[in-house]
Amino acid sequence: MRESEPTMLERAWAVLVPPRGKGLTSFPLEVLSGEEPCRVALDAAGARHLLVPAGHQTESVDPKPAVLGLAIRQLSFGRGAITYVDVSCAEPDLFPEFDGVVTDVLEAVSDAPRPASAAVEAVLRWRRLFRSSLLRGMSRQAKIGLFAELVMLSAFVEADRGFPVQAWRGPFNDPHDFEAITRCVEVKALGAAGDGIIVHGLEQLDTHDDRPLDLVLMRVLEDPDGCSVSDLVHRLRGVVASRSDLRARLSAVGWSEQPDRPDLDMFVVDEVLRVAVDGETPRIVPASLALGGLPDGIDNLSYRVELGALLPLAVGASLSEIAEESVR
Repeated sequence: MRESEPTMLERAWAVLVPPRGKGLTSFPLEVLSGEEPCRVALDAAGARHLLVPAGHQTESVDPKPAVLGLAIRQLSFGRGAITYVDVSCAEPDLFPEFDGVVTDVLEAVSDAPRPASAAVEAVLRWRRLFRSSLLRGMSRQAKIGLFAELVMLSAFVEADRGFPVQAWRGPFNDPHDFEAITRCVEVKALGAAGDGIIVHGLEQLDTHDDRPLDLVLMRVLEDPDGCSVSDLVHRLRGVVASRSDLRARLSAVGWSEQPDRPDLDMFVVDEVLRVAVDGETPRIVPASLALGGLPDGIDNLSYRVELGALLPLAVGASLSEIAEESVR
């Protein structure tokens, strides 16, 4: 592959216009598969395609819908029909990543004795990467945080089948993750090596309305025998008082049902610690500041609290115990 090819891709996408019919508009690339050029193309919906000539090879691919489509097609671009391996992406948010896929596939195809096979193998590698890294558009830490909050929500619902999903406030960036009947609960997920928490704003570790605040530290570990965020969502749908409220909150954090992307990340809760937030808790709240708040021109304060500073104030706890105390 030549260093000019990323520029060539940008030029190709810039000049291509979606066709009016069911066909494709294409741009020939400098990379050959056999004696035919590979092509990038657009369909009528604006989805992007990479077309790798298969020559006389016979390839079979999985036709199931996926973030990276993969098909074997016969297409004609001003000449007789040619069989192509068609790699496609219909999601505009992933077009930058798709350029990376195109570049990688073209590198695999260049000088390969079986270009079509090399193209398919490269796409399968990217499909696995997309599943693990781009699943639901959430970072790994964001997914761990969502898992912890859903586990806490499940405990609330088990303690009270009428527990209002509206009390889950974290997705809307309210100060506390849960505003339960008798207390507020802020959940912080820790990964395997996590040694601190990030606190967002002056109110996150502050109390209000004379109600106690529990800081719940949840150690979340990857475990193939655990459960996924999708598993938790499926279970909650069957027991929550309002599915629409659950759906709204999941949408707010960037999670959505996507059957074509299996949720392969499995987690377990390894440890739960509870800190009853009070004046001894290391924190920054409005009362900590001389002005009772941030100076003009400063906002979005975030700070880190080391786990070692919280451990002397923490006690082991069960989520069911925390939930029971919060709803009674």
